[in-house]
This record gives sequence, C-alpha cells and structure tokens, in this order.
Amino acid sequence: MSRILNWVKVPRNSVISWSILITLILPWLFPLFHISTAIRVGVLFILIDMFSAWWIGKMIHRHHLAWWWLFVLPVLFAAMVFLRYQWYGYIFVPVYILLSLLAMVKD
Repeated sequence: MSRILNWVKVPRNSVISWSILITLILPWLFPLFHISTAIRVGVLFILIDMFSAWWIGKMIHRHHLAWWWLFVLPVLFAAMVFLRYQWYGYIFVPVYILLSLLAMVKD
C-alpha cells in the first residue's frame, strides 16, 4: 500500500492517476446513481473534468513538468467519448486543453 501512495505522490504520476480516475473510472460509476444522462454529463464533463483540467495545469506549472503532460486528460477523455458517449463530447477536448493552458500561464 505504501508503494502505491509513494507512486501517487510523484507529480506526473498524480496527473496520470487523477486523469484515469476522472475520465475512465467515474463515467462507468455515474450510471449506478440512476441520475439522468443530462445531469451526469453536466456534472461530469462540465464541473468535474473542467476543474480537473484546471488543477492539472496548475500541477504542471507548480512542479515544472513538460507541457505535453496537459494532453493526458484530453486524450483519455477522447478515448472515453469514443467508447461510451456521443460525438458532442469531442467538443470538450479543446476546452480542457485551453483550461490547462490558462492555468499553466496564470500566476
């Protein structure tokens, strides 16, 4: 257990694990709550994923990671949209990239 916690404490690993949790695991768990699809998409895509994109941008800036780490969340999200959601989900990919970029440059 301590190996896992130590692995997550590394900034790039926390970006990877958080992106996997938010984009791949949460969309499969949300239907278990029996909430309508519109609310699920709104909460997951707009609130949680946009906050996560902002947080990842801050992590990249704070820990001086390479700029390409900001693509982890959008690429995993695009894969989930391809597997599970409709085409309109692809609209959020550039939004997440822009939010991460804004968080990286904002002081």
